[in-house]
Amino acid sequence: MCDVSTGVKKSNKQEAFSGIPDPVEVPFHAADGSEEGTRTFTPGTVSNYPNIALLKEAVRHYQGRLRRGTASTLGRSEIHGTTRKPYRQKGTGRARAGTKKSPLWKGGGVTFGPKPRNYDYGLPRNQRRLATHQATLSKLLDGETLIVASIDGDSVSTSTMGAMLSKAKVDVSCLIGLPSSMAIDDRHGIALSCRNLRRVQVLPVKDFNTLALLKNRKLVLTEAAFDEIQKKEETSGGSD
Repeated sequence: MCDVSTGVKKSNKQEAFSGIPDPVEVPFHAADGSEEGTRTFTPGTVSNYPNIALLKEAVRHYQGRLRRGTASTLGRSEIHGTTRKPYRQKGTGRARAGTKKSPLWKGGGVTFGPKPRNYDYGLPRNQRRLATHQATLSKLLDGETLIVASIDGDSVSTSTMGAMLSKAKVDVSCLIGLPSSMAIDDRHGIALSCRNLRRVQVLPVKDFNTLALLKNRKLVLTEAAFDEIQKKEETSGGSD
């Protein structure tokens, strides 16, 4: 739906929509990844969907928070070394120079170079929630979501998770959504089993964010996580 780096839609321009989108059928898979049918997702009322500008700001917000901001260079006043004039002022035929620390010289300071800084900038909570809701909705309405019956946190392993995703034909980057009510130990076990799988991220529904949703091509939800999202649509009318 949206390019994470720029926030610009990859497809042709789409007019913003306000109202209640039509229900969509989401593919339903068994725990081993085999397809068993579909589940109906009924969205709530949306306003100005998709709000590309809001999604872009949210992505920049989360990307800024991930930046370490440790790049650092030395200016001419911070270079340690001699302050002696390199050569006499006149008579050499060369351009005059008063110091070896000039940015024009090798080993000199850097002009307007980066300094350690915080790249984070505030985004109001309501805007973050709205952007996350629109990103989640885009995955469901654009056919980029599938549902898995369940994932057992006790017996799951890297091989079983890889086999399940392969059988479900998930060969692109994906975000696995778990129910918020799942025990921390079970969530941790699933996260560990997916840690060595390429381009797989695991998050509970309550921790969904715009960047995680848009940078992954597919959204894989457990049945309980899908029910949680559907209930949220019904109770909040589609808005956070």
